[in-house]
Amino acid sequence: MSVKHSPTTEIHAEAISIRRLGDEDLAAVERLAQLESRRPPEGTLLGVEIEGRLLAAISLATGESIADPFSRSAELRALLELRAAQLRRRENGRRRLPRYLPKPKTRAALAVGPPDTARWWLIAQRWRPS
Repeated sequence: MSVKHSPTTEIHAEAISIRRLGDEDLAAVERLAQLESRRPPEGTLLGVEIEGRLLAAISLATGESIADPFSRSAELRALLELRAAQLRRRENGRRRLPRYLPKPKTRAALAVGPPDTARWWLIAQRWRPS
């Protein structure tokens, strides 16, 4: 029994564009909304285009997204959601990573004693009730 695979379309990274949508893109956003039988999202929109054709859009204000139901747009929608979250984080002033790493806690030096004294002292400190 042979397995038939549907042909896949290769998309090159240069062909994908994520950008903020403006007034000139309203007709394309309306087209996407009509294809999904929904209203267009409100607020500032972020869209993903492939070879100049708008396939998905997301609202930065509400997080509501629309996409072309006749294309493989699940990955594009996920990509838009990720980029929208990054932009929201930037607008809220939070960074992904701290600018500096916290300094490691220093340990107190132990008095010299039998070889296992320090080890047992550390174990006892861990199990000591706070």
